[in-house]
Amino acid sequence: MKQTLNLKLSQQLTLTPQLKQSLKLLQLPSLDLEHEIQQTLDSNPLLERVDTEVSTTGQVRSLENPQDNGLAQPVGEAADPSVEIEKTDHLAAEQDLSTNWQESFESHRVNTTSSTSQSSGDTEFTHFAVKQETLFEHLDWQIQMTNLSKQDKLIAQTLLHNLDHEGYLVAELNDIVDMLAPEIEVEEDEVAAMLSLVKSLEPTGVGARDLGERLSMFLALKPRQSLGLEAAKIIVENHLDLVGTHNLAKLKKELNISDQGLSNALSLITQLNPRVGAQFQGDAENHIIPDVVVKKVADTWVAQLNAENQTKLRVNATYSGLLKASNDNTTPLDKESSDYIQHNLLEAKMFIKGLMSRYDTLLLVTEAIVERQQGFFADGEQAMHPMVLQDIAEALEMHESTISRATSGKYLLCPRGVFELKFFFSSALSTTDGAASSSTAIRSLIKEMVGAENKAKPLSDSKIAKELEYQGHIVARRTVAKYRESMHIAPSSQRKSLV
Repeated sequence: MKQTLNLKLSQQLTLTPQLKQSLKLLQLPSLDLEHEIQQTLDSNPLLERVDTEVSTTGQVRSLENPQDNGLAQPVGEAADPSVEIEKTDHLAAEQDLSTNWQESFESHRVNTTSSTSQSSGDTEFTHFAVKQETLFEHLDWQIQMTNLSKQDKLIAQTLLHNLDHEGYLVAELNDIVDMLAPEIEVEEDEVAAMLSLVKSLEPTGVGARDLGERLSMFLALKPRQSLGLEAAKIIVENHLDLVGTHNLAKLKKELNISDQGLSNALSLITQLNPRVGAQFQGDAENHIIPDVVVKKVADTWVAQLNAENQTKLRVNATYSGLLKASNDNTTPLDKESSDYIQHNLLEAKMFIKGLMSRYDTLLLVTEAIVERQQGFFADGEQAMHPMVLQDIAEALEMHESTISRATSGKYLLCPRGVFELKFFFSSALSTTDGAASSSTAIRSLIKEMVGAENKAKPLSDSKIAKELEYQGHIVARRTVAKYRESMHIAPSSQRKSLV
């Protein structure tokens, strides 16, 4: 093969390290961003956090120097972070702290009471997090409070260890016997007796092997005069599958009862809550921290960054002062130390600028969304306008990928609740007058129709589509079915009620 040398001219987009970091910070949700900030603070000694508190006017001010915010400029403002590298007079700060120690202490206190209690002079206390008690701990405490023998307590604890997070027994009794130590002579009937004891513990329902057994345990505690009790017991023991498929005709035939009798039995069952372990699982999901707050100002809804969710960073004045003194030959540093400080100073400034860019972009995108969705904030989902990423990208002269990064995992707080920014994007559906309606608005209309329907004659997907067309929205039956399923609404055959 003959080797040749060719020249080729091409255009290629290359992302600078600063741009890569800005895109990364823009994409991170709030909790991940906080983790990224903390990692950067741990690795870069020239970057430090500015402790802040939110005043009653919604402005962020520094706790280190409440009288002067010059050193604690919010990262959301378009300013050069280099202005924050002037050396701080720590001696003067310490003298001020000693003079006004009580005011300084009060400014750092955690406000855990309402303004009403404060004005009345009530004492404030800091709230501490309490460890969530597990289901096992709750049941084991009850076992330890009994007069059982040491061996019986051991059997009971072994049973507890074989309960899942919802309190169902996931092992057979003979398996429990095998789990116990060989020197402990235990028969299966002894384990069964301890299982009966476990079933008597609070909350009711623990130790059941399946849903039917758990529901039977609940029904056993109901008053005998409860309407439909006997039929309900038969249903949970033998016909739960028919309840799951909502096959009421066959269920009525199997039980040989009237419509009213079946309705009473089903009503009794649906009142039961089989999720006995839910109260011990705690809040496993992360709390949502809104990035943006939407308020009504002079009859217009406006977006503002959530000051409580903004992190303020600055360059460490001590290290930057050492570098400045070295450059001025006042206190020379060796080359290795100078290069180290210089490198971290550049990284710190770049990170602060990336964080500033994130807040600026997030605010711009949210303002554009709120401007187009004024109807939602005023009248709800049915007033939502169709909007896609391209609409916001064209309005802000940004790329669609940037809009996607800015809205993914970011949340907005308004009087109607907390919503992810992606919630406000929806496809357009045709209307009879030639305009377009939002798919989110259509979903809201479907949900409203189902909520107001006659339960004895629920609306089919075709009837919902016709009703939507009557209201001016052209929606196919298949689209109605897709939207209904996305909202976890059962089909009309399963929504039917006897009475």
